[in-house]
Amino acid sequence: MLLVVLAALLLQLDYSREGNGSYAYYVSHPDEVGISNLVASVLADWRAYDTMGEAIVLFTAILGVYMALGRRDR
Repeated sequence: MLLVVLAALLLQLDYSREGNGSYAYYVSHPDEVGISNLVASVLADWRAYDTMGEAIVLFTAILGVYMALGRRDR
């Protein structure tokens, strides 16, 4: 049931390409971004939040496994 609902939600998304996306912004405003390399500007700007989120998820998973296994004193 959950997979059917997920599939229905994914089919309703708009997959059309937007003309004024982030690529167009970075190419047309290099002075505002402050980084001369386009790839580095994308990684340093909005991908940093994604990487931070992945690090938080990984840390939480490690902490959860550590707490689930518990500390064994010998």
